Amino acid sequence: MEQINQNQTTIKNLIQEIQLQKPALFLDYDGTLVPISINPEDALATPDLIETLKALDLRYRMFIVTGRSLQEIMGFIGPGFNIIALHGAMTSLKGDLRYNIPDFEHYEKICHDLYTKKDLYIRQFTGLRIYNKGGNLLFHTGLMPPEYFDSLKDLVYELAQETGMSVYIGKRIMELRIPGINKGIAIKKYSAGMKKLIAGDDNTDEDAFKENPDAITIHVGPGESISRYRLSDSAEMLKLLKGIV
Repeated sequence: MEQINQNQTTIKNLIQEIQLQKPALFLDYDGTLVPISINPEDALATPDLIETLKALDLRYRMFIVTGRSLQEIMGFIGPGFNIIALHGAMTSLKGDLRYNIPDFEHYEKICHDLYTKKDLYIRQFTGLRIYNKGGNLLFHTGLMPPEYFDSLKDLVYELAQETGMSVYIGKRIMELRIPGINKGIAIKKYSAGMKKLIAGDDNTDEDAFKENPDAITIHVGPGESISRYRLSDSAEMLKLLKGIV
């Protein structure tokens, strides 16, 4: 991995590479465009970020690629953008909604049924918060004492086995996800034949990097990654995006 230090020269070189290739842009949200928040509902986009995204969208084919639901992410950035949501399960092409799996409603119902039992799980695990994404079910562990982690993990895997869903363990989260989808597969679908840049901070974004080895790939923040480049945080990412504009 080429390490990008926090200085104007190296960022400028990456900007030049991006502009020469004129790629489509696939940008993760949490941890990439905004800092990770202990409360998921607080991960608001700044006006500066929104204006930068709008400017990029005028010049490039740009997608926000996120594990959040479509409704959640639109609440943060507004309408009018291309969005790949729920880790690739659905896509909004500026309002034109498309499902990337044939049986989405089946998983929607599973999540709804499990969510009706959320109070039982919350009583069992102090500090646990549960969010129904309408296709994925998120168990947020940011306020949960660490001694509960293994027991919750056992429960999540048990629920996955019962329902046929898959499990993702991420930063302060455990998630029941629709099987057979990931960000990388969705990005390939919507970028056929195009040069592309992919930026992200988590294991879900590593899937995107693996599925698209021809892309300009940027890992944001610490941790191991197969990406070509690294930026230190979302503030550095915003600086890069402004430079591309």
